[in-house]
Amino acid sequence: MNNSEVLFTELLKARIAELEYGEITVENIRRIYIEETGKEPPVEIILYHSDSYQNADNGYDSGFDGTIIHFLNLDSGINQSYTITRGSEKGEDEGQGPPSDWLYNLFGIFGGKVQSQYRDAVNFDTVVTKEIDKFVEKRLTEYKQNGKKVNNVNLVKRGIGHSLGGNLIQTLQLKEEMYVDVLAINDAPPSTYQLATIDNEFRKAVYLEFNIKSRKIDEIYSIDPSSLTAFAEEYYIQQGQGIHHLTIQEDFLYSTIGFRGFMDVGSRNVLDTYPHTDGIAKYMNRVSDENLYSIQQFVAKHAPAYEKAGIDGLNRSMFGIDQELFTLINDIKQDWKKIFEPPKWKRGAVPMTIGVIGFGSFTVDMPFAYPVKEFPSDFFSNQQEFISRALEIKAKLEDLTEVLPSLLALVGEISEDLLKLIQVHVEEMLGSIQRMIEAIGSAALDIGKNLVKGSFTHNLSQHENILTVIELAGTIEQESSNIQKSYQAIIDDTNDFVGEFGDAAHAHGMEHVVNSLNQVEGRRYEGSDLIRYKNATDGRTIEVNLSSAVRIYQLGLDKCMEKEEALTSWRRLYYTEYVDDLEFRKQRVMNAIHQMEANPRNYSHLLPVSGSDVKVTKINVHEFIRPLDPMFQDSFEGMYHYLREEIEKAKAMISRVRKSIEELFEEDQSISKLFELR
Repeated sequence: MNNSEVLFTELLKARIAELEYGEITVENIRRIYIEETGKEPPVEIILYHSDSYQNADNGYDSGFDGTIIHFLNLDSGINQSYTITRGSEKGEDEGQGPPSDWLYNLFGIFGGKVQSQYRDAVNFDTVVTKEIDKFVEKRLTEYKQNGKKVNNVNLVKRGIGHSLGGNLIQTLQLKEEMYVDVLAINDAPPSTYQLATIDNEFRKAVYLEFNIKSRKIDEIYSIDPSSLTAFAEEYYIQQGQGIHHLTIQEDFLYSTIGFRGFMDVGSRNVLDTYPHTDGIAKYMNRVSDENLYSIQQFVAKHAPAYEKAGIDGLNRSMFGIDQELFTLINDIKQDWKKIFEPPKWKRGAVPMTIGVIGFGSFTVDMPFAYPVKEFPSDFFSNQQEFISRALEIKAKLEDLTEVLPSLLALVGEISEDLLKLIQVHVEEMLGSIQRMIEAIGSAALDIGKNLVKGSFTHNLSQHENILTVIELAGTIEQESSNIQKSYQAIIDDTNDFVGEFGDAAHAHGMEHVVNSLNQVEGRRYEGSDLIRYKNATDGRTIEVNLSSAVRIYQLGLDKCMEKEEALTSWRRLYYTEYVDDLEFRKQRVMNAIHQMEANPRNYSHLLPVSGSDVKVTKINVHEFIRPLDPMFQDSFEGMYHYLREEIEKAKAMISRVRKSIEELFEEDQSISKLFELR
């Protein structure tokens, strides 16, 4: 085979890349290979998952996920790896965790300020490549020791990525040139701002080309975006030759290529899958660069906080709110409760002189108790810190209100219907923000000066200020919760957005891509499963989930095998514990009888009398040993044969299902191989 590409079609690559969203296993890769080629994979398959190589040097999970598949057959000269980078997910930990992928889309690609997933992808690929090289070297040594002649086979690396994964795999190729070629499926385009952050040489070239003497990366955002993009595409033209895009015409990410800074490098295969629509590019082209620039500046401003401390750092940077703030609020509330607790009583003594007539005077210590009110040690400093944080929140929220109109304007440019969906929630969010700003401003007028200047004294007369602090804390907690609900409502409503935007979202998914690549009549895909269908003579369509049928067939055979093994063990135990044991006991008795009959003198001590004149000269034993009850044996054998017949019936039924499917699709010879897949 001489290192010919193992995954030699786009459909094969796309189907196996889709496994990254479900269960990517050696068994599933083999199954898909047989379904598409009708042959066993001509290689050994080894998998490396990114979960085993997490690089959390930032103190949080960047969200990167991927798998490297290694195909090896030294006899055929095959030594290939495919790095598959997963696309955007709603949240980490099966959707329950933070939306790290979408934040990376925003800050890493559009904003160009975050590199965490890129760094983790580089680290994962580099470490695994070294492991593969060591593994192959070990195998080569074993081959040579066994007298086999094998030429050294260099590792051939390829990359596959979908959505955000498509962006990552392209970026790896543009910056590191790691692969022979790359397939980017419905990819998020790389951006000039992203590459300027990652690639030092490119950044220097931009400074030189556009005469940026300050050498400050933020100056890049002010460059005419079309000029910057044209320069970047020319700069990376050689590295981009190994990049091939597989794109659905209606995919929403494809429509963003015209946005500021987004690049288009490499070759592209565009599939038009919705003839009834021209896609959403006509809507996305309405977006003004002015609004994009405003949002990009806001994103770039807060990206470093996300890069450094993840979601919590982002919340602190954008809203002035983080978990520490709520801990501080809770501490203040707990300290306020302590003030109203009864005072602690302390015991003391006062010296007192007592005079007694006739005896003179003497001094004694008279004991007494008195109440003492203790203030929590951090009570006043916590309030001062809270007011400082509240003023920070006010400034952050005022900054946020400046960018929200640009965001609304951008949505309105794309679609008035989409704007109507989210506008009410954005207005609710703005209402919460405004109430927080007003509450903080009002509180600051009353107590801000005293607390910020440090002139607040430990005086209970200041209780009105303390109550103001607690009331403000309650407002911040309530309105923060309202903002989160408004944000979630926007997500929920836009998920249901239909029409051409719904088509664009559906077109983005891997299942749609896989079905669009399928050129075989009578076949389609659901998830990673292959569905075969055929028109019956009566006009009905017969559909079979072939992948599921194979799983059921194999599971059924496995269960039958387990039952056979259990039945065999049961029968073996029966013979061991009953039949064989009875024979063993009978043999022991017969051996003892033979011993007595052959050596009668040895048993003289068993006689009721003793003496030198009494001797045993002969022993004759009349033995009768009852055999096993025939009914017992018949019952067992009857149960055994009944269970054996049931297993054979189950196997026959499973085989009939297989045979009927093979007969239904008799023209496809690969189906038999699928059922034999192990």
